Amino acid sequence: MSPRTDVEAEGNFLIPNGTFFVELLIFLIVLGVIWFFVVPPVRKVLAEREARVNETTATAKEAAEIFGEAEARYESALAKARAEAAEIRNEARTEGRAILDEMRGQAQQEVDGIVAESTAQLRAESDQVAAELRESVEPLAQGLADKILGVDDRARTSAGQQRGRGSE
Repeated sequence: MSPRTDVEAEGNFLIPNGTFFVELLIFLIVLGVIWFFVVPPVRKVLAEREARVNETTATAKEAAEIFGEAEARYESALAKARAEAAEIRNEARTEGRAILDEMRGQAQQEVDGIVAESTAQLRAESDQVAAELRESVEPLAQGLADKILGVDDRARTSAGQQRGRGSE
């Protein structure tokens, strides 16, 4: 065989032969089988997945809204509790001040009573001591005066007796 006969036997490569059409037919059949039997279940699964993603997104949005509402209620309750606590503290301070003022008033009354009682007791003791001092100092002063004047005890006693008689 000559080299020309091989080229002639093969024919022109630009002209399709029967194998090409058979391969094209098989390709189209496989493509049709895939299109009718594989693609619909895949599309169905993808659609279900997309529906689940949308449902999950909606559920997440709803959960976020519920969480936001719950957080708002929590913040509101917390603010209310803080306000109540502040009010209770203020009431306690006010009551504490009132009790403290009352206790101070009672203590002041007790102190005033004790001071008045002590003052009266000290005055009584002072009067008693003054009387005792007069009784003890008066004879001493008389004796000193007599000594300074040069009067003796006999003359004084006789003068005291005469005074006593003259007053009778």
